[in-house]
Amino acid sequence: MARGDGEVNSEQPVAAGGSAGLRQAHVALGIFLLAYILSFVDRQILSLMVEPIKQDLGLSDLQVGLLQGLAFAMLYAVVGIPIGMLADRISRRRIIAVGVLFWSACTALCGFAGSYSHLFVARMGVGLGEASLSPSAHSWLSDAYPPAQLSRAMAIYNLGITVGGGLALLVGGAVVDMVAEQGALMVPGVGSMPTWRAAFLLVALPGLLVTALVFFAREPARRAGWVSAGMPFRAALSHLRAHWRTFAAIYGNSTLLGIMGYGLMAWYPTLLIRTFGMTPGQASLRLGLIYLFVGSLGSLAGGFAAERLSLKGVRDANLRMTMILAFLCLVPAALAPVMPSATLLLLLFAMLTFCFNGYFGCSLAAIQLATPPSMRATGAALFLLANSLVGLSLGTAIVPLIDGALFGGQGQIGPALATVGLCASLFAGLAAWSGLRSYAVTSETVARG
Repeated sequence: MARGDGEVNSEQPVAAGGSAGLRQAHVALGIFLLAYILSFVDRQILSLMVEPIKQDLGLSDLQVGLLQGLAFAMLYAVVGIPIGMLADRISRRRIIAVGVLFWSACTALCGFAGSYSHLFVARMGVGLGEASLSPSAHSWLSDAYPPAQLSRAMAIYNLGITVGGGLALLVGGAVVDMVAEQGALMVPGVGSMPTWRAAFLLVALPGLLVTALVFFAREPARRAGWVSAGMPFRAALSHLRAHWRTFAAIYGNSTLLGIMGYGLMAWYPTLLIRTFGMTPGQASLRLGLIYLFVGSLGSLAGGFAAERLSLKGVRDANLRMTMILAFLCLVPAALAPVMPSATLLLLLFAMLTFCFNGYFGCSLAAIQLATPPSMRATGAALFLLANSLVGLSLGTAIVPLIDGALFGGQGQIGPALATVGLCASLFAGLAAWSGLRSYAVTSETVARG
């Protein structure tokens, strides 16, 4: 079996299937889940510190939205493609380890930013490092698990979104409130630091541990053989064009839901703080618990439901589940942000969080099963390009833009969040519905080889 560049003989790939192979797959899945949790903590911590960062650096809501979205997504989305192509050729383990270490260092640098441009560049670095994880992990897991179990594995991996987002809110909110009471936090070797700066340093530290854990995972054999050359990028694009209805449906559904989801994570803490007078700690405790428990249950439920449909012979199971979940998001997405009480808002937000978080693992499984094994990391990177460059960049910026264009720009962002949620979930459901038949044909064609 030919070796990819950068591989050494001591790194024998693990054969997929069998009890030993599945044990190794579970170990890798657990490590990747930890890495993904950390990535979302590092990514989302900024959403809790909107007000102190605005005051310290003199920023507007739109500038903060760009920091949360565009600054991160620019390199995260674009660099993911060459990293995905590289992961189709060489050791995915090494790519992930280097990426974790790099994004953790850039997260720490955010705490030392002296201006908007400095913070913007540091956030770009976080996105660059995090671009290494998902394309490599998706390709790894698609080789490690049987196809019928892939949606469940992807759902577990994507618990990183809800657990990471929840922990970012819970831990970050507690730190922000604690330091707000004390005025500053004493950091060994650095001295006294304002709230938001110290928070970036604290959440960067676990990256050293996660980097070390990555080397405990053993790579599975690639299903198409150990391909040193991978599939050329032009051939990957040719596959997308040949099955454009399938990929348009998956990309359209996921991108629209991504716009809504990133908007939720970026602006709901600020909504509770501004509308109901909560402290960052109070807002983060409530939202964090919902993300952590309700969101995680929703992610698992979506993956298990798609797996059950698949085992029953439903050929379009993964895409069909994303359609169902998108339509279920309609009512809570439109009503939650404009509720007159925090209790009603949080109840509807919990319903929305459960339904919304089930879709991403199904979308990722759909992409992998509709993509030939020799280009799966590249396919994952292309998918994340669409989801992140559009979903993340637009999702965090569109809320203040709609607030200014339609609702007077007074900073009461509830109506803008409701508008985004209603439109995104409706059109996401329609996008998935439009591609059900073509997805079933594409996935069967790929499975036959």
